[in-house]
Amino acid sequence: MASRREFLAGAVAGTAAGAAAPRSGSNAVTLRTHEWFGDKLETFEFPKGWQITRYDMKGVNAPALSSEQIRAAIHNPVGATRLQEIAAGKKTAAIAFDDLTRPTPTYLIAPHVVDELRAAGLKDENILFVTAYGCHYQMNGLEVAKKLGQETVARHPWINHNIWENHADLGVSKAGNHLAANVYYYKADVKITISGLKAHGTPGYGGGPKAILPGISSMKAIRYMHQEIKRARKPRADANGVPIFYLWDNEQRQDMIEAARRIGVDFTVQCVYGHERQAVHVVAGDVVKAHHQAARYAVSHLATEYATNADVIVVNAYPKGAQLHEHFGWGNRGLKSGGSVVVVNQNPMGEYVWHYLDEAGFNKGGSYFGQRDTRKRRYPEASQVLLYSEYLQARELDHPYFPPEAVGMRRWDDVIQALKKTHKGDSVSVAVYPYAGIQHGIATLDLPGHEPDAS
Repeated sequence: MASRREFLAGAVAGTAAGAAAPRSGSNAVTLRTHEWFGDKLETFEFPKGWQITRYDMKGVNAPALSSEQIRAAIHNPVGATRLQEIAAGKKTAAIAFDDLTRPTPTYLIAPHVVDELRAAGLKDENILFVTAYGCHYQMNGLEVAKKLGQETVARHPWINHNIWENHADLGVSKAGNHLAANVYYYKADVKITISGLKAHGTPGYGGGPKAILPGISSMKAIRYMHQEIKRARKPRADANGVPIFYLWDNEQRQDMIEAARRIGVDFTVQCVYGHERQAVHVVAGDVVKAHHQAARYAVSHLATEYATNADVIVVNAYPKGAQLHEHFGWGNRGLKSGGSVVVVNQNPMGEYVWHYLDEAGFNKGGSYFGQRDTRKRRYPEASQVLLYSEYLQARELDHPYFPPEAVGMRRWDDVIQALKKTHKGDSVSVAVYPYAGIQHGIATLDLPGHEPDAS
């Protein structure tokens, strides 16, 4: 097995190492793992006779876009003029981009954005990349190189956003939020964002204006938006019982949009992901209108039918293992009473995001150990909750967002032995969510058929 150091220096992108061949007569499922660290196809074997069903998203067969197709999307923006025209006569540009918690293949998109800026006359040294990590942690050079690509970091400067200092005052929003955001980004002549769409409880989908608030905003503005702006009560589902993602009638999202408008985002590139971290749909242009158009594609593409009455639910955290805690909820999606939940996170860095906004509210037990002991069991009807990772650290099992009943295992054989103790015989049904980091259930959007005026 390769060392941790070797994995941390792994390949930037998308071509996965081949999976080991299953043993003759075995019963196995192949899953993609190690996002951002080489990408591997791993074989996970189950007892003979167990019934394994994969629950893929509807768009699983969508082809990856070619470089030419990505360029064409950037050259034909929605709700904005072409970037080359926007940048004409300008001297500096700043590009906000998301961190490794998002599978956005920025390394495929950034070169085309830069080409547009160069064609407008901007010099490489005057094109600045800014990490839009919100309340996560600051990125290091290795991570940024994975995200942007080696050539981009060699040609162009990049900086980490600072949530505490160096902000431009953007005034008070309609919701009463004193908006402030990265001053270096604010002072650039041309302002661009690159991000991707993933279901998110606050704004419906990530991406779009979220790259500004919380992406490059001050801690004070981020905290106010999350904690003080209350979304109005709405039906959580439509008349047919389909959950609604609120991308417009959403007070917190409107605050994000207002921040993006005030800082003056000129151009955005929005990416919808495939199941192998590839770009399958790209929309460029206005930061709101392009995001809405991408969302209309994503809501069908990423939609996944849930399992029903499964004995075992297997949740693969790929390609978002950095925020592993978000995946345990999948264990409730189709599990029968007394069933077992298995969460797989084959990512060498594991749950590595320190989320400042969350951490501020965690210390309810008066100490680290008290905080850990105040956690409440989350799966009372499950017989067991297992977390598998060969890189598992003890601290991951202490995370305030992790179910306290979770048992960590570093060998897949141990997972199987634990499952066999609970589930006897051959008629065991196993439901697999193969890339839960981007999948979501069947949903609809609150966007009208007519694009709203967001200006």
